[in-house]
Amino acid sequence: MFEFLFKYPAAVFAKGKVVLLGGWPIWVLLLLAAVVCAGLAWMALRRELLLSKAKLAAVLALQMLLAGVLLILLWRPALQVSTLKPQQNIVAVVVDDSRSMGLVEDGVTRSAAARRELDGRLVKGLSEKFQVRLYSVAESLQRIDKTAALQASGTSTRLSENLKTLMAEAGTLPIGAVVLMSDGGENSGGIDLETTAEIRRRRIPVHTVGFGRERFAKDLELSDVQVTPRALADSRLSAQVTLRQSGFEGAGAKITVKSDGKTIATRGVEIRGTPQQTETVLLNAGVAGAKSLSFTVEPLNGEENSGNNTLT
Repeated sequence: MFEFLFKYPAAVFAKGKVVLLGGWPIWVLLLLAAVVCAGLAWMALRRELLLSKAKLAAVLALQMLLAGVLLILLWRPALQVSTLKPQQNIVAVVVDDSRSMGLVEDGVTRSAAARRELDGRLVKGLSEKFQVRLYSVAESLQRIDKTAALQASGTSTRLSENLKTLMAEAGTLPIGAVVLMSDGGENSGGIDLETTAEIRRRRIPVHTVGFGRERFAKDLELSDVQVTPRALADSRLSAQVTLRQSGFEGAGAKITVKSDGKTIATRGVEIRGTPQQTETVLLNAGVAGAKSLSFTVEPLNGEENSGNNTLT
C-alpha cells in the first residue's frame, strides 16, 4: 500500500530525504499556506449556522489538508537518494590482519580464505564499477597494493580507531562504501558510539564479511588488561586481567607477566563457570623508565585456539 501511494518502498524513503525542486523559496510556501488557511477559516465561520461545530471543524481540517497538499505539489517534491557513481567513487576493502586470522579451519587459514575471495571475484567484480583500495587493519590501518601483504601477524584489531581513521580519509577521498573482512577475533574494545556516529554522519555503508566459527568449543582467551599508565619506580601495581573461556570450567590456569622478556609476576587462577571473569595480578613497577609489559595465560590441554592468549 505504501509503495502504491508514494511510488517507492519505505526503505528508499528511509535512506533518502525529501526535497522541494520548485524555484520559489520555502517562505513563500509558508506564507501562501497561512493565507489559504485564514481564508478557509473565515469562510467556515460564515457557515457556522448551517453546520454543527464538530462537522464544521472536520470539514475545515479536510479543506486545509487538501490545500496544503496542493501547495506542496506546486513546489515539486522529490526524493533525493545518494548513489555511487561508476569509477568515480572508491570502495575501501579493509581486511583483518591480526594473528587470529592465521587460525586453520578446514585445512586453510582464515587469512588465506580472505585472500582467495579477494583474488577471486570480489576485487574484480568491484573494479568493474568502482575504484578499489585495499587496506590491512590490526594495530593500525595500512594501505596495501596486493593481498600478499596480508600476513596475519597483528596482536590486536583496533577496529574503532582505525575506522575513524578511514572516515577521516573520506573527508578528502570520494569513499562511497567500506567492505570489512574479519573474523571478529583479537578485537580491542569493539566499535564505540563515537565511531558509529561518525560513520552515520558521513552516510558511508559498511558491509561486513565474516570468517571462521563464531566460537570455539574449548578456548581460553586473555581479552583485556587494565593497568595504570604511570607509576613511581619500584612501586606495587595491580593489573586487572580479563579472561574469556568456553569448555574449561573448573580448570586451573596460569597468568604470566613479562617486562622486556623477563618474568616479573605470575598468578594461578581457577576458571569459573562464567563466560568472562576478571582477576587481579600484582606486580612491581621496577626501575624508572618506559616498560613494555606482556600478559600471557598459558594454553590449556585441548585448547583449540592459543593465538588469543597474549596481550602486550
